[in-house]
Amino acid sequence: MTSEPIKSPSSSTATANNALLIVDAESLLSRYPQPSLESQSPTVIEQGLVFFISSSATAKNDESDSFVTLSARYGKTFHIRSRTVSLLAEHSVVLYDMAIGDAGVLSTPELVVQDSLTVPSPDPANPTQPSSHQADDHYWRCSQLATGVEACELSFMLVDKNCEALGYFSWAVEVKLVD
Repeated sequence: MTSEPIKSPSSSTATANNALLIVDAESLLSRYPQPSLESQSPTVIEQGLVFFISSSATAKNDESDSFVTLSARYGKTFHIRSRTVSLLAEHSVVLYDMAIGDAGVLSTPELVVQDSLTVPSPDPANPTQPSSHQADDHYWRCSQLATGVEACELSFMLVDKNCEALGYFSWAVEVKLVD
């Protein structure tokens, strides 16, 4: 068992609407075997490879398309993280840019990095007793300014276990914010 306490989430996280983008890494690499290796000109991907999950999603929160409807149930702040569907974590995804349109629905996104967080994991010798390790976390934060639809472009890189970029990608999505 870990000897250090695992900190509770910050109050800003508790009052935020948390969203998770899940990238199907294997299908992405299969469909785009020669992706861009330049962050300034990422490979544009089609729908069907990114899944959006959020406790504030009003409908269709597990489908992979390019339209998401959200409500600001826990305040008007959104925290957006990304992960991959990848067996044995051979690939990771890093969301490195969020561009929003000019509809005035969302504020300019801001990258937030939290260092040296205590992360629990099962102890292989005793899986019912947690152990812990240190890791950094990051998310993108933006706020709802109004109801309506905002065009967004999310840019992310797919990296291997050595943190080497395998490709840079972008995904266009329309986000509808409702009360």
